[in-house]
Amino acid sequence: METTERAPSRAERSRQIVAVLAKHGLAAAGAGLPFRSGNPQTIGAVEAREACEELGTTFIKLAQLLSARADLLPREYRDQLAMLQDSVPPVQTGLIEDAFAGELGALPEALFARFDREPLASASIGQVHAAQLLDGREAVVKVRKPGVRETVERDFEILSGLANSAEKHFPALADYDVDTMLEEFRDTLHAELDYGREARNVGTFAGFFASEKGFWLPEVIPELSTSSVLTMTRVEGLRADEASGLTARRRDAASARVARFVLEPALLHGIFHADPHGGNVLVRSDGSIAVLDFGMTGRLTDEIRRGVADMFLAMHRGDASRLADRLISLAPPARPIDRSALTQKVARLLDRYMSDSLERIEIGVALTEMLEMIRSFGLRSPASLALLFKAVALADGIVLTITPDKPLTYYLEPIADRVAASRLSLDDWSHRARISAMDAAELSIELPRHADRVLSDIERGNLRVWARLEDFEPMLARAERMVERANATMIAAACVVGMTVLFAVYRPAGWQVAAGWLFWVAFAVAVIVGIRTAVGYFSSRRVDS
Repeated sequence: METTERAPSRAERSRQIVAVLAKHGLAAAGAGLPFRSGNPQTIGAVEAREACEELGTTFIKLAQLLSARADLLPREYRDQLAMLQDSVPPVQTGLIEDAFAGELGALPEALFARFDREPLASASIGQVHAAQLLDGREAVVKVRKPGVRETVERDFEILSGLANSAEKHFPALADYDVDTMLEEFRDTLHAELDYGREARNVGTFAGFFASEKGFWLPEVIPELSTSSVLTMTRVEGLRADEASGLTARRRDAASARVARFVLEPALLHGIFHADPHGGNVLVRSDGSIAVLDFGMTGRLTDEIRRGVADMFLAMHRGDASRLADRLISLAPPARPIDRSALTQKVARLLDRYMSDSLERIEIGVALTEMLEMIRSFGLRSPASLALLFKAVALADGIVLTITPDKPLTYYLEPIADRVAASRLSLDDWSHRARISAMDAAELSIELPRHADRVLSDIERGNLRVWARLEDFEPMLARAERMVERANATMIAAACVVGMTVLFAVYRPAGWQVAAGWLFWVAFAVAVIVGIRTAVGYFSSRRVDS
């Protein structure tokens, strides 16, 4: 069914988002009531999925990205959000043709030998049509749906406002740095909206494997492509679950190529295909693979890339201590952590998923549990790391479908050797040496000025050193409370003794009645203060234990 629905205004969209979130939020909040059956967390996860589904493109994409974030969400929510499919009814073909003509100056019929009006697929961002080039080659044409970019921008503005308001009312959200997460999601979604960037991604990955046999990527047709239209040659192949009829040798070759395609660009170049699911990675009859849809890719900084490479090498060697160190460097902690406890937990994870060699490690499950560990220890994982873990888990699923007895880690050793060799290569060393030399040169130029500023501050008495001992402050606060209570007890005791001495020397008329009242008041105060001191002492003991 084709859709032509008018896009709502910003005010209408704001009301719609708030109303949907309120409706499903109240339903989730009521999950804990006595008359409601079922697990409250599962009900809340279902409500979150239904809310995202109801709100459309932006929220479906956010849900798909969050479904990979085991460092942010518990399993129930991830499982529900992963169920969201980015498949929606197509828009009218006339609107797609108008969008195409607006970008390329002519209708598709004038530029192709054939353009199928019935779409191959329709997602929330774009629509895919089969076509034939004028030279006879089969092609696919992706056209971004009209108004999608504006819708996404408007939704992110509304979400940013809601996030700022939520942080004011719920200070605990500050630990999650919601603004930064929204920016990361916005950047990822902008990359998917830009078909020009997807075309460049295809060229980048084709360059990585240009000298290799067995990797088939579509060819971009630049004269028929813009930021809103992408025309590529059509690449055919079998889905992983259809490859069982191939020989064992060809299936083994296909699995090795899937592992290489996902891991090598990430660990060697800092870029990876972020959505290698079964529909995007196809197996050809000769054991080669075809890879489609480069709209979602991830990028790693040089620092993160080297850290991830070290992490996989540590897994390969079963080195729990080194792996824990790499996790801390990749995901800086938001609060003080117990490094020894983290190392012990990493060691148990490696023991659980590894036996004699890395070849039998369940990499997808292990990486998901590693993200959950990051969340439990308060580490802040960059979005690119979680996206890479998701891509590796998806690739592991494809490899296991093609070769059930050989998971992705079976093919990791030669990849690890290549990564290790690249880190020892002359080019890598010279590149890092140049960067270090530039940093040292800049430091040598700036250092005298900074040193002069510090010395001037010392001379003027303006230099202050501020230090904070996280674990010492609670102990100091408890000590202060105990001293205050001890002082109060001593003051009460001094009052009792003082009154006793006073009445022993000075006895005015009716002093017996006044003495009785004062005695009992002082006694009551002393008992109350003593009880408070005892309760405070035992409470401190319980906190310390």
